[in-house]
Amino acid sequence: MKNVAIVDPYSSGQFLAAEFFSRNYSCIAIHSCYPIPSVFAKSYYPDNFERELFLTDNTFDDVLTSLRDSGCVSIVTGAESGVILANRLAHALGLPSCAPSKLEALRDKFLMQEQIRRDGLRSIRQFRASSLQETLELLPDLQAARTVVKPLSSCGTDGVNFCESADQVKKAAESILGQDNCFGSLNDGVLVQEYISGIEYVVDTVSREGRHYVTNTSRYDKAQLNGSFVYLQEHFIHPTDPEVLHIVDYALKVLASLGINFGAAHMEIMVDEKGPVLIEVGARLHGAKAPRNAQFFSDISQIDLLVDAAVDPQRFDSRISRPPIHHKHSRAVCLINSQRGTVTSIPGKDWANSLASYTTAFWNIAEGDCIEPTCGLFDSPGGIFLAHEKVEALESDMRLIRRMEAEGKLWTVA
Repeated sequence: MKNVAIVDPYSSGQFLAAEFFSRNYSCIAIHSCYPIPSVFAKSYYPDNFERELFLTDNTFDDVLTSLRDSGCVSIVTGAESGVILANRLAHALGLPSCAPSKLEALRDKFLMQEQIRRDGLRSIRQFRASSLQETLELLPDLQAARTVVKPLSSCGTDGVNFCESADQVKKAAESILGQDNCFGSLNDGVLVQEYISGIEYVVDTVSREGRHYVTNTSRYDKAQLNGSFVYLQEHFIHPTDPEVLHIVDYALKVLASLGINFGAAHMEIMVDEKGPVLIEVGARLHGAKAPRNAQFFSDISQIDLLVDAAVDPQRFDSRISRPPIHHKHSRAVCLINSQRGTVTSIPGKDWANSLASYTTAFWNIAEGDCIEPTCGLFDSPGGIFLAHEKVEALESDMRLIRRMEAEGKLWTVA
């Protein structure tokens, strides 16, 4: 078997090794940090890999030599934390990668916005600061009634704060600066952006040699709850639907601006009365089990198309010559907890399988865990994905899920 490497094969990256194996490729797991961040630890399956390599401050060259000696033919990113390392290694080995000169902008959200602004794309007004004093000094210049305060490099809703006053900005910055993000890295800076009010969309893509293909798009429904915005559900939309055509056009320009020439990308884009604007992009698969769910309703998903891009360019070229075929409607229900205590059981795991449109699910809780009311993605109990030929079946199942959730029957807390 030939070898491929997956850097940080966590979250949705957990599905890549088996897909490569089905094409007669064995996989090497590369860990950009160890121990694995707790937010990802449950999604890593070491038995799926031929071997593991670990990066430390002075082992980059050793990892590079091991990959070269093994005849590694491609390197892909598994999770957000592995974006820069995967592309650095690939570039050093002469393998397909994103533009080396723009890698920092793929992780630093300030640089990300500045890059697309320089290329003439709509961006968000912002500033970054390295101290609380600097944050408060720069805040008046932003002239924004509402702001978003978050770490420069993280993912999901980690450390994201919505603020309406200088005092709230101060508290948010204090909670970020000098603290570790969800990857265990120190936040040595804080990002303050103008708050954009609108409808949030997602565009998921796979690229090879600068050619970009949209596998699916989606729209989020959110609500303000427990002092933050909480995701309620996700509606998956065909990329050629008129609702998203202008968003897709903008997204493809973002990919070009950021030099995402190879690999998967997951873009979050807000649409207001001025049109689309990038919130942020991850140069990796859509997280959790969303790409797996896509395999239940579409003939092309990020998972299998990324493997094509990595090891089967002819199949990649053939498949991107036409739009994907969505043979079912699909939704994702984001679970919300309103209780505080210890999880005693999770009957919803088995019950979800009884739904007519059930495809897959992920659970962030286990028996014995302490649980708090949901404030974001990482403290949500999990999510249930649905797909069905009939929209009515989806809506019926969604109502059932919310009823069970409200009655405390998906998980029990003592």
